[in-house]
Amino acid sequence: MVRIISSPRIIPAAGTPPKRIEEYVGRIVSGTTDVSIARMVSPPGWSEPFQTPEFDEYSVILSGTLQVETDDQLVSVPSGQAVLVPAGSRVRYSTPDGAEYIAVCLPAFHQELAHRAEEEKQESKLKASVDVQYEIHAAGPEETDRIEKLWEQLRVCIISRNEKFSGQMRKVRFHDRKNELLEKNNNRLIRIFFATDTLSGDDIGYCFCSVAPGSYGEIESIFVCDEARHKGIGTTLMVHALTWMKEEGGTDIRVHVTVGNEDVLPFYQKFGLYPRQYILANPGEV
Repeated sequence: MVRIISSPRIIPAAGTPPKRIEEYVGRIVSGTTDVSIARMVSPPGWSEPFQTPEFDEYSVILSGTLQVETDDQLVSVPSGQAVLVPAGSRVRYSTPDGAEYIAVCLPAFHQELAHRAEEEKQESKLKASVDVQYEIHAAGPEETDRIEKLWEQLRVCIISRNEKFSGQMRKVRFHDRKNELLEKNNNRLIRIFFATDTLSGDDIGYCFCSVAPGSYGEIESIFVCDEARHKGIGTTLMVHALTWMKEEGGTDIRVHVTVGNEDVLPFYQKFGLYPRQYILANPGEV
């Protein structure tokens, strides 16, 4: 029976700067344990710690160059070529000039099978004791209802910060906001990125974004719940959203910030987004 996998699972990547991993076939996204297939979008300067995985890894380079370092080799694999690293090899991957490639792992990739360097393991254990463990999942507009619980928390937060327009905001219900988002972007592409707690399975953050090829991309709504803040989740959501909008042909990026919520401006400025204009409105009836 033919099966369509409509969207990939976004996996947090090891190494810096942030790399994007889109897994289309694997243990979670398709329930496949024998093999995993993922698209890697790796920025210039990315590298990760050494690992000694229990799986064979095949990489097909689509663009750029993938650098593969083992105990006795250092090879650069350019676009149009492929490389096999057998299971049990001590290996480190990097992309000095950036690369896009397809990675196939047999058996399917799993963090516990990667066996990363001991220093990273110790750091991860320490971090796990204080940080929320989460995964990023991508979805289309058909899953808009999934953001309702978090959106209600965002609504309460905005109402508490915007005294003059709080009356108007209290009248807005999720159904209204959902219809507004979908109607506004009727002829545009929509992608929702969810941050999901790996232990509870609950969504702890989301980013609803839209774009049209040759036109602007917009962060329509983004929110991380209180208990999961200050752990880099908002940054991860933004990186995935901006990468997606760029890949879909967005020419520039926009985001609307409500008065009273100005403390988020430094967050957006990290991504090169700055105030451009002020829109004045009447908080009551004319």
